[in-house]
Amino acid sequence: MNILITNDDGISSNGILALEKVLGKEHNTYLIAPLKERSATSMALSIHDSLRVERVNENHYIVDGFPVDCVNIGLHGNIFPKIDLVLSGINRGVNMGHDVHYSGTVGAARHGAIHNKKSVAVSSGNWDKNYDYIKEAELVREILNSWIDEFIPGVVYNINIPEKFENSLSSIELAKLGRRTYVDTYEAKPIIGGISDFFLGGSDLGHVPEEGTDFDIFFRGKIPITPLGLDQTSLLELEEFKKKIRVKSK
Repeated sequence: MNILITNDDGISSNGILALEKVLGKEHNTYLIAPLKERSATSMALSIHDSLRVERVNENHYIVDGFPVDCVNIGLHGNIFPKIDLVLSGINRGVNMGHDVHYSGTVGAARHGAIHNKKSVAVSSGNWDKNYDYIKEAELVREILNSWIDEFIPGVVYNINIPEKFENSLSSIELAKLGRRTYVDTYEAKPIIGGISDFFLGGSDLGHVPEEGTDFDIFFRGKIPITPLGLDQTSLLELEEFKKKIRVKSK
C-alpha cells in the first residue's frame, strides 16, 4: 500500500517519524510535511502564493506551507506514485469534539477524504517532546492491517490515543464527537495609538460529559475512533427550518 504521511507539527516531529519507521517495514511510505509547526490551521490552503518544496530524498519532501498544501502536492504534484491512504499524525495533543474544526492534523486527513482517498488522523494525549510515539505507531499498523479494507474513501477516521493505553485492538471503541468547551485568554501589548498586539496566552479546555463520546471513551483509558463525514448539513435543522419558513410565509 502507498501511504502519504503528513502532520501539522513539522517535518522533524517524533510522531511523523514514528509512523514512517513502523509502517515503512510493510508499506511504501511517502512523507511530506510542513517546514515548521502549523497547528490549528484547519484546512488552510495556499491559493495565490507559490510554495517552496524541498526534496530531502526520494520519499521525503518539505513544504513551506500548510498541512493541506502538503497533501495536495503529495496527491497532485507528480512527486509520488498513486496514493492509497492519507495518514496525518501522530499529533502531539488530542483532537476531539470541536477540536476537529480547528486541527491541522484532521484538516490534512479531511483533504485526503475530499479527494476520495482513505484517510486517517491520529493524535496522542502524550505531550512529551522527547517521547518517540513508537507504541502508538505500532497500534496504527495493527489498525491498518486489520481494518483498512473496511475503511471507505471520503471519510476521515479520527483516532485519539491516551497517554497510557493498552496496545490492543480490543481497547478501541467507536465514538461520536463530544462537545469541547474553550475559555480563551488574550494578552494585549499596546504599541501606539489604538494599535496593540494581541497574543492568545492560553486556553482552558474542557468538555461536556456525555456517554459514548470521544471524550468519554478517551478518559476511560480506551481509544476512540470517530468516523468524520464531509457533509456538515444539520439534517434536523434543515427540516425544522423548512417548517418555520412555511409557517411564516403563510
